[in-house]
Amino acid sequence: MSSYSWFMVEKSYKKFTSDIIFTDDTYVIIGSGVGGLCTAVFLAKAGKKVVVLEQHYTPGGFTHTFKRRKGLVWDVGVHYVGNMKENSGLRRIFNYLSDNKLEWDPMGDPYDVAYIEGRKFEFVGGKENFRKKFYEYFPNDKVAIDKYLKLLQKSTKKNLLYFMQKAFPSLLSILLGPLFRRIQKPIASKTTYEVLSRITDNQELIAVLCAQCGNYGLSPKESSFASHCIVINHFMEGGYYPRGGANRIHETIVDNLESLGVQVFIKAKVEKIITKGRSVKGLLINGNEYACKRVISNAGAQNTFQKLLDPSVNKKKHVDFKKINPSTCHLCLYIGLNKSDQELKLPKYNIWWYTDKDTDSILNDKENLSNDKLTFAYISFPSAKDSLWSSEHPNQATIQLIGRAWYEDFSEYEDEPWLNRGEAYEKIKERFKTKGLSLLKELYPHIDEHIIHTEVSTPVSTRKFSNYSQGEIYGVTHAPERYRTRVLRPRTHVKGLYLTGQDITLVGVGGAMGSGILTATTIIKWNMSKQFKEIAAKY
Repeated sequence: MSSYSWFMVEKSYKKFTSDIIFTDDTYVIIGSGVGGLCTAVFLAKAGKKVVVLEQHYTPGGFTHTFKRRKGLVWDVGVHYVGNMKENSGLRRIFNYLSDNKLEWDPMGDPYDVAYIEGRKFEFVGGKENFRKKFYEYFPNDKVAIDKYLKLLQKSTKKNLLYFMQKAFPSLLSILLGPLFRRIQKPIASKTTYEVLSRITDNQELIAVLCAQCGNYGLSPKESSFASHCIVINHFMEGGYYPRGGANRIHETIVDNLESLGVQVFIKAKVEKIITKGRSVKGLLINGNEYACKRVISNAGAQNTFQKLLDPSVNKKKHVDFKKINPSTCHLCLYIGLNKSDQELKLPKYNIWWYTDKDTDSILNDKENLSNDKLTFAYISFPSAKDSLWSSEHPNQATIQLIGRAWYEDFSEYEDEPWLNRGEAYEKIKERFKTKGLSLLKELYPHIDEHIIHTEVSTPVSTRKFSNYSQGEIYGVTHAPERYRTRVLRPRTHVKGLYLTGQDITLVGVGGAMGSGILTATTIIKWNMSKQFKEIAAKY
């Protein structure tokens, strides 16, 4: 699950200035999240001219971190990443992106723990380990567990074909695109609950299999089973955390980009993509116009089509987002402590907390802000996951607790000044903080006297810093309608404009990285094979 707050890491980056000039053959990337940075590396390695623009004070999107008193640091979006075993495909690609500078710490087993109606369930790495553990929890449901694992395995090729067709050139897209989408449709068009309820009527088993659904932001009766399969398969071999903190992801990639001659600018707010006819003509940045012909937007599909492009450029079939809802939003409680994780015996694993096995009812309870206790929470221990933390932050620890929220409960505060949104707003945050601390002290009563810092971020915090209009954290919804639209692909109907980022693939660091590969492949086509060969040989 992801979160978002404010304040910057210490490394300084180049600020955008008014004298910048883009050549006609420069690819200007809007947004420096993983999708944008990955696209930039592959294009630069192919000999393309690339510039990356970031509106924020620091690059990295949801990979950046923020700092508070006495050196306390929290991540804002990367709580763990899957498929990072040595020599895995994803690990090799991140080695390539970071020039072998990015390292990962395994979280070990369990990497996730779910509490459902007071019963504890551990998630461990490896399919056969998973099978054995779930046999122990549900000895009468072995057939259903086997069917579930088989469905996960079969989904991999279907989802891969679906994403591959997004990068096809026009003719190939027309010929093979419908076939590849049809192959994936049976798992994409059904909800997770629809599929699981056909293999078991054990509601507790379904609840446990869906306990990690916060990673894609939807409950079982809302989410596409395709989304569920991708995320669960991603973590099947366990969880990993960037050594040195989540910020190391973008820091190492930006360093590599700079060595390749790519400039990454901060404080470069793109306000409009200027077009002439149906072609990119330039960008409006910080109030000034700059000519350019090639733009890659990592700002989110809805932001790109509904905010950055003039409405006259868009045909309805390209921008009808009324049927595609934004993803969920959240509240996050950040806690700092004055003792180490080792002393406090805090775990590396994440906690998924549910008071009931009716996951849909809990995650869609819009009265959760007024309830006396939290019925759902996700808890992460970032300092415990990072092997370098103790040497750089002795006698300190950090925790994050996340709950689901609805933007309508916060929309009245969106235009209020940051850090001064009024008493009513602060009361909402204080209420969530009180309930969050109560749950944490229930699980770890000994931390009470060691808490030295607390603060809460809300959906309007996310809106301010990410520009997502509904404070959403995962872009567009991961429901079945996500897979029905044709607009979520790298190539757009505007000549010279491309998309990258989680909206054209899926949520998370791995999904964003995949989008960068898709977008780069769309642009440089078969030349990508040279880079894949280099990755296989050297990384």
